[in-house]
Amino acid sequence: MPRKREKSGSVVYRNYNDIKIAVMSAIAELVLRAKGSCVTFTSKKIAQISGLPTQPVLLTIIRDILENLQNEGLIIRYSKTSHGIKYMITKDSPLWNLISSKLNLKNKDMHPEILLSVLNLS
Repeated sequence: MPRKREKSGSVVYRNYNDIKIAVMSAIAELVLRAKGSCVTFTSKKIAQISGLPTQPVLLTIIRDILENLQNEGLIIRYSKTSHGIKYMITKDSPLWNLISSKLNLKNKDMHPEILLSVLNLS
């Protein structure tokens, strides 16, 4: 279920860290709802889940965050087509393990400090 963001009149993509937190929240939500051993997603799907607008400039920023996670070996680039890049996270990923161990399934509230600790993985 997409979260509704309050319209405050400010541009969403001014604060890169806020977008990182939104991306990590969306990935965490996908991992926690997963019924199998992997989850695939695109930057547009991440934007929709986190309640961000799907403007091309914002999708480019989200893709940059996902590429950084891919370069760190936390997610996999699953496929690249004319429609965009699809990413995948599996149960073998350190990110999946961190999300599932730090976030309780009963507590769907994503705490920013937990998400920031996930972002600081290197």
